[in-house]
Amino acid sequence: MGSDHRPSIVFMQNVEPEISIHERMEPKLRRFTAKFADRALEDMYLRDEIAHGTGAFLRFSVVVAAAAFLLYGIHDAVMVPTVRSLAWAVRYGIFVPAALVSIGVVFSRHLVRWHQPAMLLFGMSLNTVVLWIGAVAPREGFFIYTSFAILFVTLGAFIARMSVATQIVYTLLSMLLYDALDLALSHSSLEVRVSMNLTFFSMGGIGALVAYQMETQSRRSFLQRQVILEQIAAIDVERERAEQLLLNILPAPIAKRLKLDSRAVAEAFAETTVMFADMVGFTKMSARLTPEEVVRRLNHIFSAFDDFADDLRLEKIKTIGDAYMVAGGLHERNATQQARAIAEMALRMQEHVTAYGKTLGEPLEIRIGIHTGPVVAGVIGRRKFIYDIWGDTVNTASRLESHGLPGRIQISQETYNRLGNDYYLFEDRGEIELKGKGPMKAWLLVGHKPGAMHKGERNEKMKTS
Repeated sequence: MGSDHRPSIVFMQNVEPEISIHERMEPKLRRFTAKFADRALEDMYLRDEIAHGTGAFLRFSVVVAAAAFLLYGIHDAVMVPTVRSLAWAVRYGIFVPAALVSIGVVFSRHLVRWHQPAMLLFGMSLNTVVLWIGAVAPREGFFIYTSFAILFVTLGAFIARMSVATQIVYTLLSMLLYDALDLALSHSSLEVRVSMNLTFFSMGGIGALVAYQMETQSRRSFLQRQVILEQIAAIDVERERAEQLLLNILPAPIAKRLKLDSRAVAEAFAETTVMFADMVGFTKMSARLTPEEVVRRLNHIFSAFDDFADDLRLEKIKTIGDAYMVAGGLHERNATQQARAIAEMALRMQEHVTAYGKTLGEPLEIRIGIHTGPVVAGVIGRRKFIYDIWGDTVNTASRLESHGLPGRIQISQETYNRLGNDYYLFEDRGEIELKGKGPMKAWLLVGHKPGAMHKGERNEKMKTS
């Protein structure tokens, strides 16, 4: 329990809310291309779109379309047998290399950059094949194969996910290619040529309109995903803040139990070492200081105490005014080691307070009481709950502190027995009278024995035990 780190609570005032992606980038769409006016946002959209479906769709649609187009060589043998050899030479000689390049791009990591050029190459290789075959085929073959080109122009937005600009270029290049082949090979009448161009233009226009709608809807969906992601991130941040706030109040295992069950939590610990510490004369000092200075000094002192507790895997219980309460043994650690961890913390606290007093230019002293015994720990109540411990051990530690000496660390016989004589120096105070307890054997913890483990070794032993 004592090993969990509890970050300091930070209160923030006048913090401006984070600007959403809409306010930050003003994602306006260009009128004719449906692209984002913001180039960075457009690049972000393209990467996201490829990653969230378009890439997988293209890998399926382009491969299937290429396979079907190659199988249409059978159609050539049936419908235009007189030019079958030329048809196959055109179909496989032109389309296969172009298809391999396009498919290679679709399966590569460069798809975001080369998507549109690759799909234009793929589409133009299709139309080059069918328009060429149509130009050399008999009259009935001319209309069949030219109609294929018109169909491909219409389907560009669907199969290849062509953008508006690519769809328009695809349509215009197909019209130019048709006219060139018709003039060079098929020699259609002017009426037929005009009709075919109008059909190309109208069906290609439909394809461009479809592309525009798909592009617009796709970008709106992208923005919605970004909003959802921002909301999820904001929820995660707030959840993390709530978690950290809870961990500032409660040990991690107790916080976890309370989230699962809001009923009172209580645990009995057979042997725990409890320490009370109180700043000597701080009340009188506070009377001559401003409230801000009082809080600043206490915060400096208690923040250092918190660091000591975290470092030694001890459990800070609470502060009351200028008093500080901490416990060891509220997790799996043998009784001797948790008592030594408390002793180490007491010595560090004593050293820190003395040094801070010198920095302030006035003496500061701390009075500490430590006792070892059984406690009950838990959380009770429904509002403003805190993790607390109860029992005679707590009362005894409090009495040892209040009946102690300024600047000294007073411990009970039980704690003395756990610490032993291997590491520490003690002074025997004999029996002292404790209010509500009667006479009780007490000792003063003086410091470390000469030749005992140095500070780094003690810290490591406290952490690993």
